[in-house]
Amino acid sequence: MKKYKKIITLLTAGSMVAALGACGGSGDAEGSSSSGDSKKGGKTELKMIFWDSNQEPGLKAMADGFMEKNPDIAVTVETVPWDEYWTKLQAAAQGGDLPDIVVMHPDEVENYASGGILMDLTDILEGDVANRSNFPDYVVQDFSIDDKLYGIPKDIGTVALFYNKDLFDAANMEYPTSDWTWADLTAAAEKLTNKDAGIYGLNADNNGQNFYWNLIWQNNGDIWNEETGVCTFDSPETVEAMEYAVSFVEKGYSPTPADFANLTADEYFESGKTAMTFAGSWMLTEYQNVEELNFGVAELPTGKEKAAICSGMAFSVSANTKHPEEAKKLAEYLGSEEAQTIQAESGVAIPAYKGTQQPWIDKFTDFDAAPFVKVEDYGHTSPGLTASTTEATAILDEYMPQIFSLELPVEEGMKTITEKINATLQ
Repeated sequence: MKKYKKIITLLTAGSMVAALGACGGSGDAEGSSSSGDSKKGGKTELKMIFWDSNQEPGLKAMADGFMEKNPDIAVTVETVPWDEYWTKLQAAAQGGDLPDIVVMHPDEVENYASGGILMDLTDILEGDVANRSNFPDYVVQDFSIDDKLYGIPKDIGTVALFYNKDLFDAANMEYPTSDWTWADLTAAAEKLTNKDAGIYGLNADNNGQNFYWNLIWQNNGDIWNEETGVCTFDSPETVEAMEYAVSFVEKGYSPTPADFANLTADEYFESGKTAMTFAGSWMLTEYQNVEELNFGVAELPTGKEKAAICSGMAFSVSANTKHPEEAKKLAEYLGSEEAQTIQAESGVAIPAYKGTQQPWIDKFTDFDAAPFVKVEDYGHTSPGLTASTTEATAILDEYMPQIFSLELPVEEGMKTITEKINATLQ
């Protein structure tokens, strides 16, 4: 598992949020926490917040498990849409009013921890219940800053190859397997593309997380040299991988950026207009809710090596909580084998706790979900850069669309991106 130091990350196309920046500290230490300044009915009240409503039942089941063991503590779970979640947390952090437990993203933990907004949870991960050895090292490290740990691993999110079974059947083709190579992917995309019917073989969209980061790593490339502290988009291996990524657009096997402006990659796949797409485990629920979509899942094809993005979320505790011991007790339970098994049984998120993933796999009967768990053996965490989020994103937003639109040669474009990002480091 390759690990990148998280400072301020390059954004996945349009998916991440603005950093807290000058948010500062956690506010007045004596200020109130939205969790509960008070006790109602003799119980200490704790509040947990997350952005994914699909996971709310599972989180509530985990909270129920905790409350059964701790009847003197009441836990409420609130979900807020992704687009509103970080705005709400930022405002709460500035006012010293952060909920007791927040689900934290690895791309945001640096911003909150550096401002003194999150509690150091190192002692929990050195204990017996939620010990760090029970979790993949990369998830622990994603929430480690200056040798302090600011999150109890919650889940892992991985990327695999989704394919439309009906389109494969109509083309009389065998479904993708774990030993597929780049050549197999290209050959399948060619055969599945039916321009007369408006069907494409593969979504080759301008998305690092879902698409080209995976290809770069599969080709032994990278976009960031942690030792030298420079961007490496222009390395031969990375350029070669990007040329492969763009080849699907060049050959007409994928929608173009102009096409994706009208329909997203997810919408192309859900509507049966694309036979294959790279997508994360977090998309399973949405795809399953599309009644007419008959899909399967396979591991991503292998380039020079097997590789795919693999990251995770964590439970963090407000440094300003009015009930620090109770909040830490809840965080410890949420990282326990019992709680993570409950999460697995919900079927929405892959638990981070080793050995608890099988109930999650078993929840899916129409296809084999194991490929998502297998990624853990060869996954990469999101790449990080020391360039500011705004600057890095602006550079990618300017040049990547030109590359995928075939307006800018790959090698030239990657060289330009590299030079401009490295210039921000001066």
